[in-house]
Amino acid sequence: MAHEPGCRIGHWYRFSPAMSWERWRADNLAGWEDRVPIHAGPGGYDVAGLLADPKRLSATVRHDRESLGSLAGLDLVHLQCHLGTDTLSLLRLGAASVSGLDFSPRAIAHCRSLFERAGVAGRFVEGDVFDAERLLGGARFDLVYASIGAINWIPSIGRWLAVAAGLLKPGGRLYLRDVHPMAMAIDPGSDLELRLRFPYGEQPLPVTLHDDQTYSGDGTPLANSTSHEWSHSLGEIVEGALAAGLVVSGLAEHYYTEWRMLESMVKDADDRWLLPEAPERLPLLFTLQATKPG
Repeated sequence: MAHEPGCRIGHWYRFSPAMSWERWRADNLAGWEDRVPIHAGPGGYDVAGLLADPKRLSATVRHDRESLGSLAGLDLVHLQCHLGTDTLSLLRLGAASVSGLDFSPRAIAHCRSLFERAGVAGRFVEGDVFDAERLLGGARFDLVYASIGAINWIPSIGRWLAVAAGLLKPGGRLYLRDVHPMAMAIDPGSDLELRLRFPYGEQPLPVTLHDDQTYSGDGTPLANSTSHEWSHSLGEIVEGALAAGLVVSGLAEHYYTEWRMLESMVKDADDRWLLPEAPERLPLLFTLQATKPG
């Protein structure tokens, strides 16, 4: 699907019993097509900065760098890669090759343009993440990477993890850092007294949101403001990895985000957003690492 923090910034929500996956997907795709030029522009993903400095990394990959370890010589695929800024950053960490997949035609066009302007090679394919094995021609990878704002757009974490496992070579590794399901459950209008509002675990029907603003850019409103998201509990994520035949090697929880999830948050010296009081009250992100038996 695509890359957006699952902070549920909509002004209100409702469940959608009469709607189907086709409608949910169409709404989400329309919104992501709107976001691409906004995120690529002023105040967005700092595309110009990445192109100006060949050693520069996106904030997301910079925060992933230590736990990712060496990527030297690895063939990797970035699922739901959006603009390709993280994909380019992964290549700059020494990967032998990078591939990216996203369901947004505009996003994939931007990825290809970004890599061409950067003077480096990358492969990008357009389509749904559940079709990744077919779209990537049966290729297998040393590392499957996905980061913040990937899994909230898919209804079944078990199916997503089965796809990720299928893309790995024997001995290959999955690296998933995303929004913590506990943070997904918090009312975004909360002050310092955090309030629960949304589901913590996976439900058949999504949370439907209406908001004409995205989380990055110059404030240009979205023409398509309806989106649909799903939560997945930590237990469901770990069980999904195990059911896919993966060996879980790490599960870390983090008390920061890369964007202002709640209005009360403050930014630290490392460009991370934290709760201003007792940040240990609420895990905001998690990192799952798992390997495919060799």
